[in-house]
Amino acid sequence: MTICLRALGGRKNVSGTIHPLAHFAGRNEDNDMKKFMIALTCLILNILFAVNPVLAASYADDRAAIIDLQGRYLFALDFQDAATYASTFAEDGVLNWAQGEIKGRKAIYEFMSSGKYNPAKNAKKGKWPAASRHFVTNQVIKVEGDTARALTYWFQATNNTADRRTMVLGLFGHYEDELAKIDGQWYFKSRTIYNEGLEGRHKAGQKNPAW
Repeated sequence: MTICLRALGGRKNVSGTIHPLAHFAGRNEDNDMKKFMIALTCLILNILFAVNPVLAASYADDRAAIIDLQGRYLFALDFQDAATYASTFAEDGVLNWAQGEIKGRKAIYEFMSSGKYNPAKNAKKGKWPAASRHFVTNQVIKVEGDTARALTYWFQATNNTADRRTMVLGLFGHYEDELAKIDGQWYFKSRTIYNEGLEGRHKAGQKNPAW
């Protein structure tokens, strides 16, 4: 802005506001046009400098909220917390996993409540209950207004052995998520789970799904 002000031969008024057009009076037409273009360029640059940090902050906030959503999903999955698990989906959300699609938050809650998916349920008897834990690593997230798309690597491990001190690495794959921000809160509109250990659920040998 200092460069723009000097180029225009202008000064700031008492309030600090620059009025470059006030200096056009009495100048020839070429100078007027030149100064007008400088003023216009400065205005555009000022707008860009003001808007870009806002857009960056908005993306950072949305990305953080989506990562938090994914974390809450995994904690609920591993601790068999059906209510919290279902709450990460929109009312009409869809879970697409190895045994088909589950449509709607209520149906997803019922599925999770059933205990149908629990990698630790067939663990050997031990001094304390076995656990299953899911982990996420590489992520790409694209936010467009109140919708977003995310791709995330996952892997899973248990301690199903009798001593509970041995980690048993399970399978791995990635999530493909479609998300929506509803009343300021991010939800899964759909979550598709790909598993590289299951025929028909793998992505190996196919085109890179990330953008």
